[in-house]
Amino acid sequence: MNEFVQGFIKGAKETPKGFFAPAIALWRLLVGVSESLLKDKARQHRA
Repeated sequence: MNEFVQGFIKGAKETPKGFFAPAIALWRLLVGVSESLLKDKARQHRA
């Protein structure tokens, strides 16, 4: 487990954008879907 943490830190320091880009893309997708679902629920309650 310690080797994993060291490798993760080394990779994050060497290529921060490339290393975190997939996680950021996934986060944006989840936020977008969540907001969309909340807006749809709000519309249903108004109607």
